[in-house]
Amino acid sequence: MRPSSAPAIAEQAPRPYVLTNVNPRALCVLTLAYLSGWSTSGCTQRESSAEGVEAFRSIPVASPVVRDVVVRREYVAGIKAARHAEVRARFKGIIESVAVDEGEPVKAGQLLFTINARARKQDVAVARAATVGARAELHAAELDLQSTQLLADKNIVSEAELERARSKVEMLRARVDEANATAARAGVELDRADLRATFDGVVDRIPHKAGSAVEDDELLTTVSDTSEVFAYFSISEPEYLELVRSSPGAEGRLVSLELADGSRFPYVGQIDAVGSEFDPQTGTLAYRARFPNKDGTLKHGSSGKVIIETTLRGAVLVPQQATFEVQGDVYAFVVDTDDVVHARKIHVKERLDDAFVVDAGLARGDRYVVEGIQQVKDGMRIAPRDPDRQG
Repeated sequence: MRPSSAPAIAEQAPRPYVLTNVNPRALCVLTLAYLSGWSTSGCTQRESSAEGVEAFRSIPVASPVVRDVVVRREYVAGIKAARHAEVRARFKGIIESVAVDEGEPVKAGQLLFTINARARKQDVAVARAATVGARAELHAAELDLQSTQLLADKNIVSEAELERARSKVEMLRARVDEANATAARAGVELDRADLRATFDGVVDRIPHKAGSAVEDDELLTTVSDTSEVFAYFSISEPEYLELVRSSPGAEGRLVSLELADGSRFPYVGQIDAVGSEFDPQTGTLAYRARFPNKDGTLKHGSSGKVIIETTLRGAVLVPQQATFEVQGDVYAFVVDTDDVVHARKIHVKERLDDAFVVDAGLARGDRYVVEGIQQVKDGMRIAPRDPDRQG
């Protein structure tokens, strides 16, 4: 008999699985990843512990500090003397004398300059002589009127003659008044020839010396009283609103002054005037602060910075090192309840020396990455730890 035929589907030994068309380099990478124990997931990065158990990366995490902070604002200021007067020629003429020197302290009423005083004195003398002559003529006319009145009472002269005598007296009285006015005006002109200090102060530069010809209203010098000075500065509208909210009524607020060399002026000033409208060109409002200047350190025309300190109550603080910028916006890595990191945009209200005052984006109870922000990315899960504890 013929042996029976083999079954249609014979049992075959298992064949090995063969990868075809695989890049040898990619195969090497997959093998290394498998052997090293690292996860290939793009969302979560893990490290293998010594025992081979996967662990999330340890990152310092903290919550924002909430406390009152003092914010210092600086404003460029121009310094002016509380009293500053320009001494100008009152008419065209020649300076006959200069009674003071540059930088000399003067008292109120002290003589500074004399301009064309000799001619003015002569004018006064002529005007006074004319007044004396007019009074003499008036006196003679009054005597004539008395005589004419006696004759008229006896019907020796006519009524018309009496009226002429009366008219002459009235005319001469008017002439006397005119002469008096002329003499008074000459006296005023003489007073204008003498230029005097209107208050106690210090004389500035004197460009014109004795013998110089000057024009009407030409500047001769200035006198400054710097026992008190004004600091003029301007603030923006947002800063103005913040200042008003922090302390209603800016007038009376105490301020300090930083001098041009960076030193602090020893005396405290006070805001005593605020402008009534914003400058449409700059959008700023003018302020004035008054400072005592007992030792005369500040001069008219000095410069400095007015410093206003404002207290922010319950400010939320974040270290600057825990933030990063993207196209001008500030971000921080916030950690959610599942310890997953998310990049969140925050709004910075104030920049301090090493921290930001945040008014949006972070709240009191939030957690954020304090250090090592270069080691994390959005969506990464971490193992949070206290910043004071070494990882």
